[in-house]
Amino acid sequence: MTLVANPIGVLDYLVIGVVLAIAVITGIYHGFVNGGQQTTSQFLVADRSMFSLPIAMTLLASFISPVTLLGTPAEIYTNGGQYMMFVCCHILLYPTIAFIFIPVFHGLKITSAYQYLYHRFGTPLQILGASIFMFQTAFYMAIVLFTPALAVEAVTNFAFWKTILIGGIVCTFYTTLGGMKAVIWTDVFMFVVIFGTTMLVVVIGTIKAGGIDHVIESNIDAGRLDLLQFPVDLTARMSFLSLTIGGWMNAMPLWAISQTAVQRFLTARTVKDAQVSVLLNIPMVTLIILFVGYQGLILYTFYDDNNMDFENTTDFINSTVNSVTGGPNISKSDQIMVYFISEQFGHIPAFQGLFIACLWSGTLSTVSSGLNAMIAVTLEDVIKPFRRKFIPNLDVTDATDTRISKILTICFGAMTVGLGFLATKMGSLVTMANSIFGAAGGPLLAAFTLGMFWKRANSRGTLIGVLISFCFGIFISVGAAVNSGNPDMLSIFKLSFMWYATFTWLIAVVIAIVASEIIRKVDSTEQVKVVDYSLLVPFLRPKRKKTTEQNGVRMEFEKLDQNPKEI
Repeated sequence: MTLVANPIGVLDYLVIGVVLAIAVITGIYHGFVNGGQQTTSQFLVADRSMFSLPIAMTLLASFISPVTLLGTPAEIYTNGGQYMMFVCCHILLYPTIAFIFIPVFHGLKITSAYQYLYHRFGTPLQILGASIFMFQTAFYMAIVLFTPALAVEAVTNFAFWKTILIGGIVCTFYTTLGGMKAVIWTDVFMFVVIFGTTMLVVVIGTIKAGGIDHVIESNIDAGRLDLLQFPVDLTARMSFLSLTIGGWMNAMPLWAISQTAVQRFLTARTVKDAQVSVLLNIPMVTLIILFVGYQGLILYTFYDDNNMDFENTTDFINSTVNSVTGGPNISKSDQIMVYFISEQFGHIPAFQGLFIACLWSGTLSTVSSGLNAMIAVTLEDVIKPFRRKFIPNLDVTDATDTRISKILTICFGAMTVGLGFLATKMGSLVTMANSIFGAAGGPLLAAFTLGMFWKRANSRGTLIGVLISFCFGIFISVGAAVNSGNPDMLSIFKLSFMWYATFTWLIAVVIAIVASEIIRKVDSTEQVKVVDYSLLVPFLRPKRKKTTEQNGVRMEFEKLDQNPKEI
């Protein structure tokens, strides 16, 4: 059902078409230039040849999805500006990634993040980690693919299933053809579209709402900018501490140990390039979050000034009259931003098309990144270990693995489209995304941190801790969703979704430490195992002695106690 008085026109379709065409052309270019993607190194990690700036831009584009572009303004319109304090967690997040995780991953020259778990703990944790990642990514991509489809259907008669199909086909096409380089350079273009459109919406939206002073004043008067709230209650939906500490822990699985992020770090030429790319995201992500958050403040000011003072969002969503006498007829709060753009600025040629193209940019970059990451995980953590164990004499060339990777891209692309149609059953975009990454990401983060920080952690103890924590995380996440609105539900289900990752990480670490120590007591073989120092964070490794030069090559005078295993 069309919601607004300004349907998109020819110029709008043209802008959307140009964005999709550039993505396709980029895939074709990198699929054929210099012989195309002929090796797994080219296809999966861009031959480890990228500089810091494009990596920084692709990192941001990959994680600034329609969940952010639509969900954040809706969240702040509905519940006030508290969520904008989420930017504070980035002060902790990016330095942690740059100086702890990147030196380990980049130094090992791996392709999949979960190869680390294999070398540190063995096959079971590698498979578990890869499985959790696949679970997270598949459903998150479905949400991301569905969101712009919802937006397009909200302002046009174009059915959402067509939008999902087109988005899935375009992503699959350029990812299959151009590999990681196509994904990265498409993301660079998408970053420009997202950032430029977001700034434009902020400027003209502020003008429409009566100016920045009026926007801030009206939200302060309504008590919607009380940002520094410090409730002790962990069931409080959001607070400064939950958004800073809880947000940091929620974001760590996504930015620090997710294959989607790690694979980008591994495309960098050097550790320094990878570190700089991450640190550049501190100002870039902060600006994007503040811009889209400010859009939510604009929405509140505009609709409040136009006598749309609803007591809650349900009244707003259930309103079936037009904006002159009440409010828009929308079925989800995440549609409000699209409605505002179309109703107020739809008369500007190509403007609606630019905003929808911005949503498409977030979708294409996130889904293509997820596809490429899932391919790497499947090849390195499933197919290759299976071949080594069950058919060790099978001679498979790298060219064959590259072809397998391209076939997997098509298969996963089709799967993502199918799951996209199920995304209608998933609730609020922001809550659902944080719940998924918090419940499943916390235990996985625990496995990596135990491996890097605690030499006494062993494979069986860590596996026990991760499995118990993972089950607990799914229990509270599903239980909270099922019992939503029930005042008699268990107290644990009332825990804020912003704390999911923190609690599941803590549970996994404590259980893993206890289990590891018990296993060391009952199994004497665990006491003599030596941990490869290259698997630990740099400051826990023994200091290397001075280097010398032999035959023009800089050599270590004394190597580590144990050389890194061949990866």
